[in-house]
Amino acid sequence: MNWLSDILQRNCQPLEPIPTELSADLKVLPDIQAILFDVYGTLLVSGSGDVGTAMNMTKGSALEAALGACGITSKVPADELIARLYAAIKGDHEVATKRGTSYPEVVIEEIWQKIFDAAIASQQIEVPPDFDVKRFAVEFETRVNPTWPMPDFSEVLGTLHQRGYRLGIISNAQFFTPKIVETFLQSPLEENGFPPENCFFSYEHRVAKPGTDLYSAAARSLSDQGIDVCHILYVGNDMLNDVQPAAQVGMKTALFAGDQRSLRLRKDDARMLPIHPDVTLTRLSDILACLPR
Repeated sequence: MNWLSDILQRNCQPLEPIPTELSADLKVLPDIQAILFDVYGTLLVSGSGDVGTAMNMTKGSALEAALGACGITSKVPADELIARLYAAIKGDHEVATKRGTSYPEVVIEEIWQKIFDAAIASQQIEVPPDFDVKRFAVEFETRVNPTWPMPDFSEVLGTLHQRGYRLGIISNAQFFTPKIVETFLQSPLEENGFPPENCFFSYEHRVAKPGTDLYSAAARSLSDQGIDVCHILYVGNDMLNDVQPAAQVGMKTALFAGDQRSLRLRKDDARMLPIHPDVTLTRLSDILACLPR
């Protein structure tokens, strides 16, 4: 996917985090052996504050630009295609919910393929011979939700890797998410201390946060590596999606409050339990002060 880095370079420009009103609340967390991260709003500054399938952030102008970048001709107004996207995601969720999945996740290229197949069949859309639905999804995503590494992103992850911590990811994500992180790291995740068995992306499991499924799976994986759940620290920017489910399975938690765009305190959400993070970070580098040397 060399084209992915080219698209990122064209569509993503440096983004600075916007400070929040929260102050850092730091303390040393002894016996931490593994550190797991959220991606959007934690490792990466996120223009929308979350993965781009967040429906309130999709825009017709971004869709039109993505269609043009991929050489697609459409007779369907952009807003109508966005409405079809919403409907397809909703329909996929409803099917999964009926099967017993509490927090289902879509596979976004499958959703877009259904939309294109129907529109092509009705002669509403023409695509070029080399049309790649994944490439289109990235063209759209990087316009709807531009991303950039948080300050000290590479340095902090490099320091943690050098200190011997097991690293991992639990993220609401699509196929492009790990590729975006690798592009900003300029090397594969595994080379930076993130082995596949410690990385849990929602699209791969078709379940999403705030459910505990991905957290439980990560805890089992690390248990197989000899690390008890109480020795795992999870870092995320969302009290409902990150802090609560991580705490529910027994992990230590760090609320990342480094960017106003993505900080989600969820104070008025009825799903929130009386759970508090073990530490609050306002910079990624704050995590180093919470770990014994």
